[in-house]
Amino acid sequence: MKIIAHRGNDDIHKENTLEGIINSLKSKYTDGVEFDIRVTKDNKFVICHDLFYNGHYVKNTRLKTLQKDGLNSLNEVLKNINSNKIILIEIKEEGKNYKFVNKLIKILKRYTLNYYICSFNYNLLKYIQSKNTNYKIGLIIGFLINEKKINNNFDFNSINIKDYKKTSKETFVWTINNTYDIPKENVGIITDKVKDIYNYLKKNS
Repeated sequence: MKIIAHRGNDDIHKENTLEGIINSLKSKYTDGVEFDIRVTKDNKFVICHDLFYNGHYVKNTRLKTLQKDGLNSLNEVLKNINSNKIILIEIKEEGKNYKFVNKLIKILKRYTLNYYICSFNYNLLKYIQSKNTNYKIGLIIGFLINEKKINNNFDFNSINIKDYKKTSKETFVWTINNTYDIPKENVGIITDKVKDIYNYLKKNS
């Protein structure tokens, strides 16, 4: 089983931060990290899970303003990664305007990393897939979203533990923070409790 640090959580730094992501990748307990990106007002990419951050609506805020409040750009994070571990990037984009995709791919191409790209936005992923990148593309399933699309043409699925179903394709299950939630199948585990899950799997292997 692959262990993925949810939002780069390393139990030391804040989630979705450069420090947490880099530290997680250096850890012996992980096989990769997951983090979220959003598009800013000036069409740049910031590491952030929520629509709002410190009173700012991310989509309507310039990157420099968000950086002053402590957020990191995607470029800042990628240029500091020196690892062949999984870099699982969730694109938080609910709209239908995908003009940012070419710019995103251009940034990703600057760094030779093991990218896994995922989103709840099925049509966005189809659009990225049409660009014929070498990145693995995966659909996020959960919270009554995309449940009927579990059998899709993407490379992998990322499934909420409550909606988990065994499939033939590569699968990541989130967010597993208790050992009793670990599926019996060989899946990727996205967790905030990297060390605990690692030690449990090692002990019971």
